[in-house]
Amino acid sequence: MARLKPVLAELKAYTVPATPPPVKLDANESPWPLPEDARRAIGDAVAALPFHRYPDGRATELRAALAEWLGAERDELVIGAGSDEVIAMLMQAFAAPSDGRPPSVLWPGPSFVMYRITGLSHGFVPVEVDLKPDFTLDPDAMAAAFAEHRPSLAFYATPNNPTGNAFDEATLRALIEANPDTLHILDEAYGPFAREPGGSAHSLSPWLAEYPNVGVLGTVSKVGLAALRIGWVRLRPEMAAEIEKVRQPFNLSATAQAAATVLLTDHAKVIEDAAQSIVRERTRLHAALAERDMDPQPSLANFILARVPASAKEALLAKGVALRFFGDPRLDGWARITVGTPAETDALLAALDSL
Repeated sequence: MARLKPVLAELKAYTVPATPPPVKLDANESPWPLPEDARRAIGDAVAALPFHRYPDGRATELRAALAEWLGAERDELVIGAGSDEVIAMLMQAFAAPSDGRPPSVLWPGPSFVMYRITGLSHGFVPVEVDLKPDFTLDPDAMAAAFAEHRPSLAFYATPNNPTGNAFDEATLRALIEANPDTLHILDEAYGPFAREPGGSAHSLSPWLAEYPNVGVLGTVSKVGLAALRIGWVRLRPEMAAEIEKVRQPFNLSATAQAAATVLLTDHAKVIEDAAQSIVRERTRLHAALAERDMDPQPSLANFILARVPASAKEALLAKGVALRFFGDPRLDGWARITVGTPAETDALLAALDSL
């Protein structure tokens, strides 16, 4: 125990409830199960795997399918077990001291908790810059933090978790251009929902062609494939080749590779249809929360941040509804509500109305 990193005393393990309630709106998963024909196709692909062999260490077929789905080049992608592992790989690769000081990682917050946890566990100085009260970027505070800390990595979850808003693109461009020695990671975990009903998703991935110091992070966890744990970062090929050096061999299971490849090739429409359904239901949920004076925030993600006191948590659980509440004082009085099916929205609203 004495040999453990002292910083571990500051951290708590990321935990999830052992038994999910009937209406699970706390984890930003897709509420839609895969259709039967997609499940059968995955079953056939998995049954044909040589389980006595290691998986493809290069994820060749998955890499090709993912590149086609994203409109990317295959050698731009570093693929991991969820975006969590990819974030860890980036930390490992960029852990060199800077100007004689430990490396630092910067992000605007509140945001994804793993930026801090992974940064601390990899020896980084965490630099979280408060968002404005309306959850938008504070350009002056960001510029000052960059000048003081000169971070090796900067993460921007856009759309942001847990606030749901996308960050101003002009401000992001200014930060990227003013800080060329930082690798700026645009985390688009919720990018598939950055659209209006019936529209196409908006991505900042074209910025890769403009800026060598930009990467785009993604995952299939939010679009119905959370169980597979597939995430990636898209970078210039020369940078991707360097990050590949710290990737663990055989980091992606053969079953996850096979299942994701089937879905991204022969059943990609399932993913798109689910995203469109969530965006439509998001509009309905936002209106219903507004009718109840719950101050729902504008969202381009698959969840909505709304005013729900923490005191309601146990009462909602007793009615079979789980929302995400936070210990962060900046989010006191707020809850993050995942967009569910229409039936789950009805159950949520009935539970809220009964309290």
